[in-house]
Amino acid sequence: MEILIEAFPFIFGLLLGVTCSRAGGVRRHLMGWALGCVALGSCATVASGEWRESVLYFLFDIGLVGGVSVATVAALDLLRRHNDVNR
Repeated sequence: MEILIEAFPFIFGLLLGVTCSRAGGVRRHLMGWALGCVALGSCATVASGEWRESVLYFLFDIGLVGGVSVATVAALDLLRRHNDVNR
């Protein structure tokens, strides 16, 4: 069960990245993306119970959600460009 809880920031980052990619990218909706990172990172920290140990886990999980979401948007954009070139 511990492994599943530790996967929350990655899962939330993937979901946020896919959502941002479908909505036009991070640059287009920067404020919504930033609020999503904070909200989902905070939810991941609370769900794992790490906030009881240190408040710094909030910063770590927020950054992790943000990093994974940006990587997801970049990967989907690269995949979309690759598919457009091959058509």
